[in-house]
Amino acid sequence: MTGHESKLIDSKFAEERAVILRALGNPARLRIVAMLSSRGETTVGALSRALGLPQSSISRQLSWLRLNELVEVRRDGAFSYYSITMPQLSVLLGCLEKCRRGSGITEPTDTGVAQ
Repeated sequence: MTGHESKLIDSKFAEERAVILRALGNPARLRIVAMLSSRGETTVGALSRALGLPQSSISRQLSWLRLNELVEVRRDGAFSYYSITMPQLSVLLGCLEKCRRGSGITEPTDTGVAQ
């Protein structure tokens, strides 16, 4: 691989990054990670109130994010505080905010090739 090629060409590297993208592929999980990225350590109750989702849904999505090692939990008495494990997720979220339909990004066709 030359210095100009993307590391994503390497199949192992690409698969590791695809795990992150799959974990963020659910709108609720993406919103949770965005909230944790912007606010820092937060409880399920605070996430539930801020995102307007039931605590059971937040807990389920946090479990998925923990399984994929994107968030971690710190317990303090009866409370559990969640935070992101990778500060680089903030950069990824910033990129996603700039990527919107109608902003020069072409839609894939049924063949998977953008027109």
